[in-house]
Amino acid sequence: MYVTDTHSFLWHLQNDGKLSNKAKSVFDACDNENEVIIIPSITLIESIFICEKKKIEMKFQQIIEKLKNASNYYVYPLDEEVACECSKINLREPHDRIIVATSKLIGAPLITNDEDIKKSKLAQIIW
Repeated sequence: MYVTDTHSFLWHLQNDGKLSNKAKSVFDACDNENEVIIIPSITLIESIFICEKKKIEMKFQQIIEKLKNASNYYVYPLDEEVACECSKINLREPHDRIIVATSKLIGAPLITNDEDIKKSKLAQIIW
């Protein structure tokens, strides 16, 4: 089981070459139903803004349709438990806190290339 950040997730959906080979292999395993990837709810919210700003060539509804048709991707809610975990995480960006908190609560490695998260050493990173 893994947790993904927003950019990694979107890069995978678009077959973007920015995704590392190791991260790509995890997403491929999930697509082949050999692995599970958790998507923090904030990742979907960030995806809305990225789609609206046309930073990717997808519409948000296409992302939702892909998730509906995928069996090994699960959206993790932003709830009280995540909020409490966020209070223990010293990162500048609130969305990064939520993503790391989700990874910590689940006890799963985080697929990310975010420099702030990697430097923090708050989660096991897959990249």
